[in-house]
Amino acid sequence: MNRKLPSLKSLRVFESVARNKSFRKAADELCVTHSAVSHQIKQLEQELDVFLFQRNGRSISLTKQGEFLYPVINDSFDNITEAVASLKSANKTKTLTIQTYVTFGTVWLIPKLNDFQAKYPDIRVRISISFVDVDFDKDDVDVGIIMGDKSWSHLDYTYLFDMEIFPVCSPKLVAEGKLKKPEDLAKLDLITVELAPDDWPTWLDKAGVDPHIIDSGPVVDNYLQALEMVYEGNSVVMARESFAKRDLETGRIIRPFDFSVMEVGSWYSVHPKQQNPKPEIQLFNDWLTQKIGEDSSFIVRK
Repeated sequence: MNRKLPSLKSLRVFESVARNKSFRKAADELCVTHSAVSHQIKQLEQELDVFLFQRNGRSISLTKQGEFLYPVINDSFDNITEAVASLKSANKTKTLTIQTYVTFGTVWLIPKLNDFQAKYPDIRVRISISFVDVDFDKDDVDVGIIMGDKSWSHLDYTYLFDMEIFPVCSPKLVAEGKLKKPEDLAKLDLITVELAPDDWPTWLDKAGVDPHIIDSGPVVDNYLQALEMVYEGNSVVMARESFAKRDLETGRIIRPFDFSVMEVGSWYSVHPKQQNPKPEIQLFNDWLTQKIGEDSSFIVRK
């Protein structure tokens, strides 16, 4: 049978534009220019002799013909993706790649993984530590542990926990009388963790302190870097109990105030929506949920 089809490239561009409802977002997703996307769509429309999109100023919508074509193309790409993934997995050992943030991975997850490996010795776990959220289109990852909102429709979300945030500092700051009340924070270096920019403004607002006092403070990539500055200096950072637990128990750092607030966003385990996801993903999520439930430093909504 001689199949006369448009180019796979133009169909892929059409699927991305239709799904994102945006030429710009499709260009970002496909790592090409906006003009390249426009060219592929124009070429496809000319080949099919129909208009696929209705341009309304800065917004676009599918025409009747586009609405007819999109679900067919979308399902076809899903089927191809799953078939290729199945072929690859059939020739591999059971490997589960998990990506999460530096602090959560280093302080909490990795020390507990021996328990998972003991329960499931036939699953090889690979941990990827990152400063940013997982990007399943670019990263060879099965599961991501992220903090934020359920904002992506192409991902399956498993809720994990919430956490409270509060300032921590070295004991000597309090002993020297430099930090008696929240207003005293304006005289100290307030460290901002780059991936948690809402921490200080959220806490300071609830404490009745001007959030702009953080504008001149140092910025670091992660909480572990911030602690090195806190241990001996005049710096203060926002912390979470599960990450600071060991240092709080040993007295290396202290909480100068009892006041805590909920961090902005919740923690989730995420993976791409698939008809037949790896069974290892569910095994890991079940184990992770159990371990989180055993840790009193997390707040788990029912």
